[in-house]
Amino acid sequence: MGVDPEKKFALKCRSCKFEPVKRKDKTMHKKAISILALVFAVSIPIGTSSQAQGQAGQGQNAGKSAPSKSAAATHTFISRADIETLMKSDGDHPARVVDIAKSYNLGAYLLHLSARKANPETLNGWAHHDISELYYVIKGSGTFLIGGELENAKQDDPNSESVKTVRGPSMTGRMKGYKTQKYVAGDVIIIPVDVPHLPTYEVTEAADILRVVIDPQRALSLK
Repeated sequence: MGVDPEKKFALKCRSCKFEPVKRKDKTMHKKAISILALVFAVSIPIGTSSQAQGQAGQGQNAGKSAPSKSAAATHTFISRADIETLMKSDGDHPARVVDIAKSYNLGAYLLHLSARKANPETLNGWAHHDISELYYVIKGSGTFLIGGELENAKQDDPNSESVKTVRGPSMTGRMKGYKTQKYVAGDVIIIPVDVPHLPTYEVTEAADILRVVIDPQRALSLK
């Protein structure tokens, strides 16, 4: 009488030895750079691509292939070297700001913050009227101030370089009624339009933060 193939396989497996997979230890910094290079820094013009695919589909139905109109602008790539260069100085540095299908701008920024103690006397935050932001902490730790309201708020100069390239139309004032949000490497913070915030309040360990900006009004200058 033959042995059932599945039982035969099970008998063989009883003598199998499984060794744990050894993985090289990688720092959070290197992993984050890879994520940035492969995911966050690549933007695809969805509307244009969809239109091109639709045209291609119609062409196939007719027995002919239609040329893609989006071939000249399919993606944006930001190299690891470019990001590491931006990590060398304090500030909110635009890596790239690109147009997405003539519908909105998408920006990738590198926010580098040196260590600093919390100072209750310097609570000047801002709120952006047009843009929403996603902050991904590559490395470091600290505290954001988020929410509440801005006392004696003033509109930022629309002609200033900061408004044109980093913040978009915004107002600035002393934060009141805010919440503190501590962060460490790997955390994500999302700030919607018109929510007061102060990312630089406290930095317990020098931080590099990827800031992704959605700009539906296309207020930011392209880069």
